[in-house]
Amino acid sequence: MKYGLKLSDYKFIEVGSGNTNYLVRSEQNQFILTIFEIGHIRTEKLCRLLHLLDKYKFPTNHIQKLVNGDEITSYQGKPVLLKPYIAGQVAYKLDDDMLSQVGSAIAGLNEIPGPDYLPDHHEYGLETFPRVMNKGINFEYEKLVEEKYNFLKKTIPSGLPRGLIHGDVFIDNVLFQGDKFKAIIDFEEACVYYKVFDLGMAVVGMCIEGSEIILPKVRALVKGYQMIRMLENAEREILQLFVEYAALATSSWRFWKYNIDTPITELSQRYIEMANISKAAGAISNEKFMKEIYR
Repeated sequence: MKYGLKLSDYKFIEVGSGNTNYLVRSEQNQFILTIFEIGHIRTEKLCRLLHLLDKYKFPTNHIQKLVNGDEITSYQGKPVLLKPYIAGQVAYKLDDDMLSQVGSAIAGLNEIPGPDYLPDHHEYGLETFPRVMNKGINFEYEKLVEEKYNFLKKTIPSGLPRGLIHGDVFIDNVLFQGDKFKAIIDFEEACVYYKVFDLGMAVVGMCIEGSEIILPKVRALVKGYQMIRMLENAEREILQLFVEYAALATSSWRFWKYNIDTPITELSQRYIEMANISKAAGAISNEKFMKEIYR
């Protein structure tokens, strides 16, 4: 191997919707080999970010260098990284304490200075909504996106705190050992954006049952977050809207990806789940949300 490792075996890992991952075993260690779909330039920026996170001792992947000292190789023109395996598992049922631990980790990440080589917008945030509007595929849905696009542009305060965010803290991007938080992985969507967006996306990714927002879970996540970084008043007041925003952003990406960019019939309706979650978030009275989350 280019890494100077003696391979013993490997297996395909069926996770994620974009990159291709393998668990690779050598005589020395275990690794995750990832073939990226994000291109070489973004992969180079990801490497720089992982080094920054290592500097701040944030728990995530490190990079295994090749024998020649490089970090990125390629396969069929796509960038490839090898990362030492992190001992841990995805926990699909998180209790309040586990959610609190994740909240604290997100806050710690948000406190790391955001590097200038990352984008200042989310990969499928508000700026991308117009790409699914007026397409004539689902008039009702496209109208919803357009209305929310106009509303969010007018409503999001310009002075909300920005910083380094993961941007995709879904349950399968968080590792635990037993009930102890281990790491947050997969930083391809990282950017310098509204910090409260990270929390809103984490609610969508970890505090949902069906299409329902489970407010006690949100409360545990936020409690853990505020153990490290207190939300500003404007963030507290707008968190509910950012849950709605994050769900719709995920929905619009799925709509664009599977109906416009790369149409896949069996995945063409995946956007509906997140659209329903967005509607459910908006249907909660703000008074109830604030009372339940910050009591």
